[in-house]
Amino acid sequence: MSGHHIQAGWRGLTGRRNLLVAGASVAAIAALVPVYRLQSLSWAEAAAASTVFVLPCAVLCVVVWRVLGRGTDASIGRKAARHVSLAVAFSVVWTTVFASLVYLLRPQALSGFLRDGAVWQFVWGLVIYGGLALAARLQSRLQQRELAIARAELLALRAQLNPHFLFNTLHSLGQLAREDPLATQQAIERFGDLMRYVLDAGRPGSGEVSLEEELRFVRSYLAVEALRLGDRLRVVEDIEPDALELAVPPLLLQPLVENAVRHGLAPRRLGGTIRLSAHLTSSTLAVEIADDGDGADPDAWRSANGLGLKAVCRQLNAAFPGAARIRITTRPQAGFAAHLEMPQRVAARALP
Repeated sequence: MSGHHIQAGWRGLTGRRNLLVAGASVAAIAALVPVYRLQSLSWAEAAAASTVFVLPCAVLCVVVWRVLGRGTDASIGRKAARHVSLAVAFSVVWTTVFASLVYLLRPQALSGFLRDGAVWQFVWGLVIYGGLALAARLQSRLQQRELAIARAELLALRAQLNPHFLFNTLHSLGQLAREDPLATQQAIERFGDLMRYVLDAGRPGSGEVSLEEELRFVRSYLAVEALRLGDRLRVVEDIEPDALELAVPPLLLQPLVENAVRHGLAPRRLGGTIRLSAHLTSSTLAVEIADDGDGADPDAWRSANGLGLKAVCRQLNAAFPGAARIRITTRPQAGFAAHLEMPQRVAARALP
């Protein structure tokens, strides 16, 4: 089967950061080689000295960057104390690395370095830490801004999704009313439950629900469709019980289920089966919506402008920035499967 990946969040952030660190390390090594050559070292010795100094420092900078990136909700005083502690620790290690290099190259110069140069290396460590702290702060603000933009886009997308869902469900009810007026009454009762969930999901602050709530909503939606499609719609579930309490964005699965019904199964005379599955790995919740319908050409669905997949990607991006993804697997006459992966997080609250 053909597959396609859509990374939710800042897709290239880690890769770009690694390239930046590698590029800066190479540049630093190249810049230090002439400096060490001025100290009567051969080209080979200068290159080795530069590498021995730069690589530990690069690792140290990456470690400090990640520590700074975690942030904290502490008071200003505690944040200041944290920065002072980290700055001193960073400068001590920085100076120790440089002193070790001096000892390896010229042991007889170590006492002079400790007497005259160590203080300046310590000061340089403080300056470098300050630069890292400033860069981490700027990155944090940029990420917060991107997250705010993603959430604003998500609210706009839900504003589109609600009438989209309403129109399609009313269309199904209209078809059902012509085919089975008696079943229409049951469908309208189900429709009321569906709309209550949709309206609650669109309110401010409704950032997440439990997987159990989302599946309950999906089952109600499928029950409405089953009144119209009858035995042509079959549903198989494989849900790990421990996954039910984990958090997902509201209305995450419904667009995928709707696509499976409308494009995968409804056009077929014999219908088909929708499979809902949810499983846990060590740190990930994996959810899959799959059907055995007609499938699609990978290039065709990638170029489509449908609302469903766009909504799912934006939902994941806003709820789990940079830490979730959706993978689509399909080909003609071979069904359509959407595989979602997201971090495990217990739902903080339920919809009213």
